[in-house]
Amino acid sequence: MGLLQFSVATENFVSQSAVSRGDFITFDNRVIPAWSTLTEDGLSCRRQQPDSSKLRLLCRPADRDLVLQTTSLRENSSPYNLEVELARGELSRLRHFYALWTNAGLKTTPELEDLISRAHAAFRQGIFSARPSAAARESICLTCRAVERLTQSYVAQRIMYRQQRTHHFPMSVGCRLTEIPTQEQAFLDTFNAVLVKTRWKDLEPRDGDYQWEKLDALVEWTLQKRLFPVGGPLLDLTSDCFPQWMSPWKGDLLNLQSFTSDFVETVVGRYVGKIRHWEVVCGANRGGENELTEEQRLNLVARAVEAAEAVDEQIQISLRVIQPWGEYLSDTKNRLSPIQFVDALRRCGVKISEINLDLRFGIGPLCSLPRDMLAVSHLLDMWSLLQLPVSVMAAIPEGPRFDSASGNEAPPDEAAPDEAAPEEISWQTKVLEDLFLMCLSKERVIGFYCLNWNDKAAPDQPLADDPEHIHPVVSCLEDLEDLYWPSE
Repeated sequence: MGLLQFSVATENFVSQSAVSRGDFITFDNRVIPAWSTLTEDGLSCRRQQPDSSKLRLLCRPADRDLVLQTTSLRENSSPYNLEVELARGELSRLRHFYALWTNAGLKTTPELEDLISRAHAAFRQGIFSARPSAAARESICLTCRAVERLTQSYVAQRIMYRQQRTHHFPMSVGCRLTEIPTQEQAFLDTFNAVLVKTRWKDLEPRDGDYQWEKLDALVEWTLQKRLFPVGGPLLDLTSDCFPQWMSPWKGDLLNLQSFTSDFVETVVGRYVGKIRHWEVVCGANRGGENELTEEQRLNLVARAVEAAEAVDEQIQISLRVIQPWGEYLSDTKNRLSPIQFVDALRRCGVKISEINLDLRFGIGPLCSLPRDMLAVSHLLDMWSLLQLPVSVMAAIPEGPRFDSASGNEAPPDEAAPDEAAPEEISWQTKVLEDLFLMCLSKERVIGFYCLNWNDKAAPDQPLADDPEHIHPVVSCLEDLEDLYWPSE
């Protein structure tokens, strides 16, 4: 087992909760789980494999949490300086994509060139300084700003290039609904697709007793409004999606597969000709409360997809990948990275039409840790290698709460959970806007979906809390659609 040690000079640069979700990646993007501890003596990271690899860790370089990474590190008898190694890694990542994109024709700006130069200067100062941590933190902050400018230039020029080739971007913009929305016009002005929620517990609370009324009404409304319907997920393996009456059979894989196939066939069969695209399974790569092993989940997915195809030969099947960067590998017993899990399914003959990447940013157990848009771009490019269409599932991001008077982050006990300061709302809107534009710049991305319109029982913050309050991100998405999908 490989051990890497780091000295940490900056107070609150890394939190205890963030350390447990740190991991390593190799040069070919394989994820290596890590077991890390943070003490007064520094940070210790243990890995199953001693290979040289890059540490990925949630840190706070400035006013927000962000995943940073080092360059490839080998085991060393003396500890590494964490701030210096993260500065080196972030600068290396910036230089790599800067060279890659400018060689492909990206035009830079004087501001970007200045930020890169200053980031290099701060890093050099940190290496040769008696107190390297302060200069390294300055280099990290400058690098983060340069990364933001670089991705903005990339997105703007990529979208301009795509606009020259097509007048209408082939991308659906939708949101999940559990029922017909009360804020109907706001929804119709913003979205052209609907994620139709099909929760097993709600549809079949008793064996064989299906409750179709709400779902039938929602599907008919979707079709009447000429919106594109996507059904599912039929099975959500990150939660206890099975009805209570199935409790005696949850540990019996054969019976579980039989009940699952019957449910999938029943729901898909009811809406043949109305819903052609189904998200059959969500979160099979990670698992959750059902305590199924990876092999059991692979078998369950294969049977569920087979059942759906038996009902409708024209069906389009998608699977949703939770935590596509693989954070779950450090705190679960899983061994397959997200892309390895999907690749294993395809090698077993499972026909997948589309991959849905769940990009909910936050610190929740099912969220992806906060990352910049350069990391998102790299992730989308990696999944594009599978030669499958990609859709992105997003939600209002979790983030620091701000004090309304000072504009600074407020301690958790001083921020009311139901009240968001204007600064927080503005930050949330910008994150989703940047994510939407990054998706628009990628040809493989064919869908962008928000995961909660007005379901207060869902874990994600709703876009429409009540008829009087709709999150500003809705109008932001509407403006972007008006800009890039102009009316004929």
